[in-house]
Amino acid sequence: MRFFFYGTLLDRDVAALVLGRRLPPGAFVPAVLPGHARWQVKGGTYPIAVRDPCREVEGAVVSGLSARDVARLAAYEGPGYRISLLKVRVAGSLIAASMFEPLMTRLQPTRRLWHLAVWQRRDKRLYIARIRRSISAHPAYSTQ
Repeated sequence: MRFFFYGTLLDRDVAALVLGRRLPPGAFVPAVLPGHARWQVKGGTYPIAVRDPCREVEGAVVSGLSARDVARLAAYEGPGYRISLLKVRVAGSLIAASMFEPLMTRLQPTRRLWHLAVWQRRDKRLYIARIRRSISAHPAYSTQ
């Protein structure tokens, strides 16, 4: 399966914790999601991608994900998202990729654009600690 990552999963340490394995270096292929903006979510340090015809979101397409990987990603993302099939631009061509799209009835954007490097500097350390606690307590992660 092929997914577009646009937020905290772009961080290789976060992706490794969530998936329970480190992806090979070439697994993250740079991609752009047209017609969307990446805003920080209200009440959190992570982003959501919101439709916006004037913007685009940089991220990465990750291919070769197994059903187990997708189940772990779904547990990580939680009930505030649905899996949607969208078109992303990779090396000048549009391709289909799945994405965890926020449910606007559950998640609201702030008006602060989200940047991976800023998040890594300010929030990553505490975020990783929260993920570790969540994974150890969550049944979806207990079966490898």
